[in-house]
Amino acid sequence: MKAFQKAVMTGKRIQKGIFILFVFLIIIFFTIPAGLNAAEIAGSVPPAVFSLNDFYRLVLKRSESIKIARNHLSVAEQDVDRAFSVLLPSLSAYGDYIRYENESRIQPKSGREIGVKLQQQFAVNGRELIILGAAKDTIVQRGYDLDAVTEENLFIVATAYYDIVNKRKRLEIAKENVRRLEVHKKAVATRLRLEDVPKTALLRTEAELSGARSDRVQAENALALAYANLSRMLEIPMEYDVVIADLEENFPINDSMEPYIETAYDRRPDIKSLEMAVKLAQDNVDIMKSEYWPTVSLEAGYKRQDTDPSFTTEKENLYGAVSLNVLLFDWGYRSSSISQEKLRQQNAAHQLRAKSKEVALAVERAYRTITSTQSTIAALKDKLRFSSADYEAMSLQFEVGQADILDVLDSNTVLLNSERELSEAQFTLALARIGLEKAQGIFLNSVRRQLDGEGVSPAGDKYE
Repeated sequence: MKAFQKAVMTGKRIQKGIFILFVFLIIIFFTIPAGLNAAEIAGSVPPAVFSLNDFYRLVLKRSESIKIARNHLSVAEQDVDRAFSVLLPSLSAYGDYIRYENESRIQPKSGREIGVKLQQQFAVNGRELIILGAAKDTIVQRGYDLDAVTEENLFIVATAYYDIVNKRKRLEIAKENVRRLEVHKKAVATRLRLEDVPKTALLRTEAELSGARSDRVQAENALALAYANLSRMLEIPMEYDVVIADLEENFPINDSMEPYIETAYDRRPDIKSLEMAVKLAQDNVDIMKSEYWPTVSLEAGYKRQDTDPSFTTEKENLYGAVSLNVLLFDWGYRSSSISQEKLRQQNAAHQLRAKSKEVALAVERAYRTITSTQSTIAALKDKLRFSSADYEAMSLQFEVGQADILDVLDSNTVLLNSERELSEAQFTLALARIGLEKAQGIFLNSVRRQLDGEGVSPAGDKYE
């Protein structure tokens, strides 16, 4: 009997174990392929690819500073509505009820009065019209401020984009340098086996190769940071790629910078904003001077009066009233306020002159950078061509024993520096070109023309 019970218990344990194993296999069957499929799908999806115009569109939609400037413009528009509302009379209704404690022949038990009145108040010199004009000028100023903020954000994005282009080129140069040194290392190892070069030649090559690999790692890190900078700025995924546009090197430029400076004075939104600030400061002076002028108040209305008991036969009345108010003495408050506004006007004029000098300097800096860099690029291209030919010749001479290790490494260093200098010059020229447009105040319109003339890429349409 005991043996039978023991056999039954053993069978139940076996069945339980088989059931647990079965469940475990089912879980594995459904989870592992799903994970593999997800990994395959994730690996098969290519990263989003953005062009420079896509980045422009994204920053126009997502920049917080641009949104703040738009809100400032909306606030200025609301101020115009407020200033205009002061020019129109106000309509109000009122009602009174009075109950007296003691009643007599001359004092009723209670009294009631209801009515409506139309009121208007204005300064004799038209202060309200001056305020309305200042409110409209503020809208213009906020529009210039919005253009300035928008242009600055577009320039920052363009700088970050060209920084990625430059960092990618630097990484390509670093990889090519590693490749050349690896090839040279094989050549040194071959000659070392033939005992044509000493062991120190291989050690020197190894040292140069290690330094080149370190430069490659640093270039990879710099490129990753450049990608991350633009990703954080525009709120796009970290895994993305950019379309590398051809960098213009021979775009036309005038022989004189004066036309560019004149354009900057006419088109720069920050200069236009400061010009409006000077005008608004004069408006504020006029507004404060209006405090010396009389104030006229007009009122017309209808009222109905009733008492209990009734003492009057005329219960309804139409009336009109005019009052004139002049402030004669205020202990110097108005004169001090006017002096303050005049000082603010002087400060606005000083800021305008300082900004004009700054803009002229920015135009000259960008102009001279372009002219000098264009000439430099032509020379650097020649240097790169000669240094590349020199390295090829030195490598062949080393293989046949007509050059030593130092000749090859020195030639490689010259070639590496030539590639880096040309890349940096092209990057500097690209920034100087858009910098000259920004300094003139035409960069925003240039970007708008680009966006109007080009459609949205799939990646840009997805993230807008």
